[in-house]
Amino acid sequence: MIDWDIYEKLVVEHLNRKISKIDNPDQNKAISAPITESQFLVAGPGSGKTTVMVLKILKFIFVDDVNPSSILATTFTRKAATELRSRILSWGDEIRQVLLKDSNYENIHPHLRRLDFNQIITGTLDSISQDILKIHRAPGSAPPVVIQDFVTNALMLNKGLFKEEKHHNEDLREYLIELRGGKFGFNTNEMCKQLLEIKDRVYYDQVDWDELKKEKQNQHPGFEVAHQAINDYLDELKNRNLYDFAMLEGEFLDQLQDGKLDDFLENIKLVLVDEYQDSNLLQEQIYFQLARAAIKNGGSMTVVGDDDQSLYRFRGATVDLFTNFLERFNTQIDLNVQPELINLSQNYRSTRNIVQFVNQFSTLDQEFQIARVADKPAITPERSAPITEFPILGMFRNDVETLAKDLSQFIHQIVCGDGYQVNDFLIKVDPDEGSPTDISILLSSPQEQAYKTKKLPYHLREELEIPIFNPRGQSLERTYEAKILCGLILDCIDPECEIQDSIEKLPFTAKNNFKSWRKTAREYVESNPEPSTPISLKEFVNAWQKRQPLGRKTWKRDVPLLDLAYKLVTWIPNMQNDVEGLVYLEAITRTISETALFSNYAGELVFDKEHPELECYSIKDAYWNIFVPLATGAIKVDEGLLDTLPDNRINIMSIHQSKGLEFPLVIVDVCSDFRNKHRMNAFKRFPDDGGKSCTMEDEIRTCSPLGKPTRSGCDRAFDDLTRHFFVAYSRAQDVLLLVGLTTYPEIPNVATGWTRNDSWPWQGLDNLIMI
Repeated sequence: MIDWDIYEKLVVEHLNRKISKIDNPDQNKAISAPITESQFLVAGPGSGKTTVMVLKILKFIFVDDVNPSSILATTFTRKAATELRSRILSWGDEIRQVLLKDSNYENIHPHLRRLDFNQIITGTLDSISQDILKIHRAPGSAPPVVIQDFVTNALMLNKGLFKEEKHHNEDLREYLIELRGGKFGFNTNEMCKQLLEIKDRVYYDQVDWDELKKEKQNQHPGFEVAHQAINDYLDELKNRNLYDFAMLEGEFLDQLQDGKLDDFLENIKLVLVDEYQDSNLLQEQIYFQLARAAIKNGGSMTVVGDDDQSLYRFRGATVDLFTNFLERFNTQIDLNVQPELINLSQNYRSTRNIVQFVNQFSTLDQEFQIARVADKPAITPERSAPITEFPILGMFRNDVETLAKDLSQFIHQIVCGDGYQVNDFLIKVDPDEGSPTDISILLSSPQEQAYKTKKLPYHLREELEIPIFNPRGQSLERTYEAKILCGLILDCIDPECEIQDSIEKLPFTAKNNFKSWRKTAREYVESNPEPSTPISLKEFVNAWQKRQPLGRKTWKRDVPLLDLAYKLVTWIPNMQNDVEGLVYLEAITRTISETALFSNYAGELVFDKEHPELECYSIKDAYWNIFVPLATGAIKVDEGLLDTLPDNRINIMSIHQSKGLEFPLVIVDVCSDFRNKHRMNAFKRFPDDGGKSCTMEDEIRTCSPLGKPTRSGCDRAFDDLTRHFFVAYSRAQDVLLLVGLTTYPEIPNVATGWTRNDSWPWQGLDNLIMI
């Protein structure tokens, strides 16, 4: 439609994005490329990769006149997909409006008005797979129904582990403990998680499942039990026409390879993949199928990512697919196409001091360089002035209680007080433009308590005057709000525990939590005697217990458990008004609604005078499918529930959760858990073996096309820990503060600059200004 020069001018003048050859030659090269040029974009932190993806897509439309429906762009998270689509729509319309107002382009005005940017296929690979399989399914066949990650735990628990009491099988327990690397904290929920991880890796690494069984059954009798438990889980899903995400992607690849989606592929011309460093072999094969179609249709494939920010080995990601992308693409695509390697290394996010610190950190360990993309350049600071070059800070105290107290005072001073003076620098949140969300506290785990040990997030919740947002700080089943709601439901449907007591072999953990829930709920009922609605909570619960409907002549035959939950919530203000309470409510209600997909009674309680046994059966069904998974910790607060961060709280989050985000002030906990060199914390600071994820990789990949990794498990664990803190440090825009205990000089720790050969280039952390 328009020339590249015109498009570039519109982007610079109206979108305020400097993409010229002078300002950013690498971005210019990536965006201006012809549609036939496939690209491998290695994009460092803060390098504007989303900007490049959006402007590249819009260039295809405005300059190359590509139909929007021929473009497919995937992202790693739903939040990133929303951001990508939002920016495409807003920037695309902005450019369109400028052209529509210019009489020089009257000849293309009708075409511009018809442009529909919504036709661009965007989303996570899972969401795109589901949509395409739904649209292009065979006549008469049912669309795929996908269960969420947090529900797969419940299903594996009930249909895999509890079936034939496999959770008591000693061979299985020994096998999983061996894979896990120890029995500390091992329970039924851990067994469930490991079985799901094995199942996922079988899909993700394209493992020959039967061949793996032949190989492993002679090595450990527990594998055969694990094999059967996983097959029971898969059979249950297949019988109900349900898919988890790994199965969905597997089905999508099968249909692509079998030619069942050729109608869809005929229209695909351009494929763009974000966060490619976190892909697995299954996803790579899907992307290569899409790429072959796009290239044959006269288009190309572009992948974007950064191996230094690969964090998801524990979910089956294989970073080697990214570092070896050019070789794998040339070998497998086999269409005589050579992708162009472009390094996006200009950082628009952080100060020069932070960029320098991050660069130094990533190059301390020479062994780590072997695991990176070859000849990777350092990131360069390009953030626009004016910038205050704050030094990198450190706060270390003798104990976690003192650390929390001093850190809370520091935060209060910069948010509510006159600021914090460091040498000639004043650190203060702008009262007109800033808020507590300018600050984020990042940790390896946001858990507030581990067994009886209270951790830094717990003490910060106690000390900080500004409220924190940390819904993943507690296990869902132990939160006060969840105890009240679940306890009230149990008291309504089974007030005397008669049905509960009739269920044989309930997990011990579940029974203990049921008791705790009921106790908390009853105390809550007694402490809230005044009705907040026409009737009191106590009256409502009593009516349910006696099966005496309020305001009705007869008891409704089928009562959705979800309806009962929502009615009870009206008496629990924290679950309506508190942002963390809303997250807990959503997690519980989503569990109830999702498990209805595979429960025998579809999440309903049945009250039938002619068949009174149905009430008992439906309540037992609810126990097994909803409350046992909740009570045993199988249901977690899903990251998808945390897409929107509240603007009036201090955010405490895991480093994994922070990926893709940025904050003016980032506080990274590097060693508040490390009082000594105990081997139990080695994997979080200075690995002595490959840990659970690498052990699982070695176990499963013997029957995968990838083969067993050539790099040792211990080296992979060190690599991953370096990437972990690289991501944490590179989130900061203005101020980076490292916090922990004063034990750091005696305890080797990758986060404080130790390398795997036991050297400490940052000895004493003299590169930090201590406060």
